[in-house]
Amino acid sequence: MAIAACGAVALTNAVPALAAPGDARARGVAVDLAATVAGVPVVTANAVIGTATAPDGGTDTDTGIAITIPGALGVTASGTVVQVSATRGDTASSANAQIADVALAVLDAPVLDADVISAAVSCPRQGAQTADTTFTGLTLFGDPIDLAPNTPGVTASGAVTVPGLTGAALNATVQNVETTTDDGAVAIAVQATLRLTGTLVTGTLIDIPVGTVTLAEARCERPLAPSPTPTQPTPSPTQPTPGPTEPTPGPTQPTAAPTQTMAPEQPPTSTPALPVTGGSASALWWLFGTGAAMVTVGATARLIARRTRESSLDV
Repeated sequence: MAIAACGAVALTNAVPALAAPGDARARGVAVDLAATVAGVPVVTANAVIGTATAPDGGTDTDTGIAITIPGALGVTASGTVVQVSATRGDTASSANAQIADVALAVLDAPVLDADVISAAVSCPRQGAQTADTTFTGLTLFGDPIDLAPNTPGVTASGAVTVPGLTGAALNATVQNVETTTDDGAVAIAVQATLRLTGTLVTGTLIDIPVGTVTLAEARCERPLAPSPTPTQPTPSPTQPTPGPTEPTPGPTQPTAAPTQTMAPEQPPTSTPALPVTGGSASALWWLFGTGAAMVTVGATARLIARRTRESSLDV
């Protein structure tokens, strides 16, 4: 039951999420171990060897790093971090880690050894996220093991010597993680969870969590698609532009109104014909008057001439 619990805890802690879309990072070796027996520290080791964190729109890479743990107590490590790399781009993010000739011993027990271990992830903006791990020559306490991804893993133990503890044993549960979601991927080639068990001189049984060791880890998050919102406001400013152009026909319509006001001026153009007609009537009456006057004058002249002739005859 204790071994099963260890496996469950290790698998649960192996897949934390990254901070934001597009993030990517890789680690070669991460050791976080500490144990105290009867108030005396027997194991102390805390180090990360080989890290890469993708910058915005670029790649971070480190190569050829020696695996050492300065200041460690009860822990020795050797080997090389061949490469750690992490890339972040607009269309995809990715990360990978590879280590070689690694050997990790705790309390003089050969916990983990391997020729080559690697982990790689790819997180395209479109398409499936991927996570892959590989092992060559992996052993646990000197025995070869084969890890299946996302399972309780393999558990083994080795006898160790610890002052003040009888029947001491170092127990290790080793797991492999290849996890993908819609938004990201995690690949951890080897995740080992260690515990120390034994009996104190007082007869008390102890089971102490020692910590974890991670070999070759890569994580990435899918980048978000560019937001279409910045491009949408562009048509909005252009739409008001037709608004101001519509009122321009307004001033043109009033120009047509003056053309209609010319209608009242048309009657005056036809009215001059009336004075012409009136002028012709007056001239006619003037002719009649003149004719009548001439007839009267003629008749009067004739009458005078007649009377003159009659007077001369009487004489």
